[in-house]
Amino acid sequence: MMSVKPGKRLEMEFYGNVTTITRMVYNAKDVLQTHIFTVCNGKNKTKCGFWENKKNKQKVGPATTFNKKKGLLIIPKVRLLDAGTYSATSGDRVQLYVM
Repeated sequence: MMSVKPGKRLEMEFYGNVTTITRMVYNAKDVLQTHIFTVCNGKNKTKCGFWENKKNKQKVGPATTFNKKKGLLIIPKVRLLDAGTYSATSGDRVQLYVM
């Protein structure tokens, strides 16, 4: 479990070999959505480094990066709508509260 204030930098640590991170968040209309972040590996440059809505395949914010050496998901400026459950292919799961 983690908490962060809106507008602050978030560094969320994941262990093991992470290829994708999935988050379950509520949008502004209070509808649960699933977003997928694919970690860049050199072979998938066009489909990595951003959040994608699982249902409609659209890119969604915020700007996000993943530091593979440190295993850190980095969101430079967290928004209230980033609150939710984040889970990685390695099995790690984090509940994020933004307040």
